[in-house]
Amino acid sequence: MSDVIGLPAATLARLKAELRAASWFAALGEPLTGGDRTDAAAYAGALGLGGLTIDLAKDWPEAERLLKSSDWSSHLWDREEALRRDLLQRAEAHYPERALWTALTELTTEAGDLVHGKAATAASRMGNAAKASIHVAAGAASQAVYQLAVARLAGDAASPFESKFRLFAAGRWPLGVVGSRVILF
Repeated sequence: MSDVIGLPAATLARLKAELRAASWFAALGEPLTGGDRTDAAAYAGALGLGGLTIDLAKDWPEAERLLKSSDWSSHLWDREEALRRDLLQRAEAHYPERALWTALTELTTEAGDLVHGKAATAASRMGNAAKASIHVAAGAASQAVYQLAVARLAGDAASPFESKFRLFAAGRWPLGVVGSRVILF
């Protein structure tokens, strides 16, 4: 990443280190851990979606089916998007626009390159993944990095994007809400 004046270089450097150290997609289909459940509950709860159960997609075909489910809820994503817009507005008030957008673009480009390869590796290892699903998984992971960067640059250390990123960093893919369940893959 270039040396962006006006942005907290330590915050961006820490996030890049977390990005590189994460176990992207390494735990797909594995049994959920206590940490997975805690982070998923914190993520949903911080977005005002408490009371949901945490469930697991066991393989790529099941994850793909759940993402296309008629019972899939957009409430999680709608709340995420509203929060992202608010946090971005706050970050834009603190930093020069060009510096902020340059840093976010460089970070998400680096993330996209890294996570696409990790998603492809996980898909190859598990088998039965549609090619488009690899792109969807990588896009979701890149979005999580972007959301976390915006939250941290806005100064929101309690953002649900922290929990969401921890899920990805632990090798999971939070697919969303289906019915009354938060689904992790």
